Amino acid sequence: MNRVNTKRIFCLFLVIISGILGTRCAATKEELHAHGDMASVKTYPKDYVHPLTEINLDKVINENRGLKVLIENATTVHDYYRGAVQEKAGGERLLKEGKWEEAQIPLEKSNRFLQVVLRYLSEDEAYRNIYGDTVVIFLPNLLMADNYLKLITLYKKMGKDKDIIEAERNGKEYLSRSLASVKTEWAFQVKKGFEEEMPKN
Repeated sequence: MNRVNTKRIFCLFLVIISGILGTRCAATKEELHAHGDMASVKTYPKDYVHPLTEINLDKVINENRGLKVLIENATTVHDYYRGAVQEKAGGERLLKEGKWEEAQIPLEKSNRFLQVVLRYLSEDEAYRNIYGDTVVIFLPNLLMADNYLKLITLYKKMGKDKDIIEAERNGKEYLSRSLASVKTEWAFQVKKGFEEEMPKN
């Protein structure tokens, strides 16, 4: 009798372990999905410049609308990317309203989100498959550069001269990384913005 119970317990144990391993395999497949390994994305020649009609800030913002991502709730790289875009959208809105000090907070927060993204996915992509057939414009380096360009404008208006040099250095570095990965008219606009904000003497 004892031996029969032991066999049943052992069989039950094997079923549970198999179920757990099966679930883990499914999770691994889903993780691959989230990292863009499932659907093919159209490729472009290395020197192709994506026009503003294809890739622009409004499109990026529209792709990342939805439930607001809080830093404490972000669990995947794409959560952090979405949170960064949402913060940037808030900063851009405040800039248009002329609320300089208020705009600084979400733009800097956007950059903190993007620093996490870039730790894991360091290259910009015109179109990145994130799961299933969902493809998004994925430009963390360019978003950082654009944030720093906006911050230079804010720092000038607020008289924070010592922050301007660091923002310029960081912004140009992220811009060069973006252009090394993918070329966009948007990036060339940001480059021109740096030249206008920080002319060489």
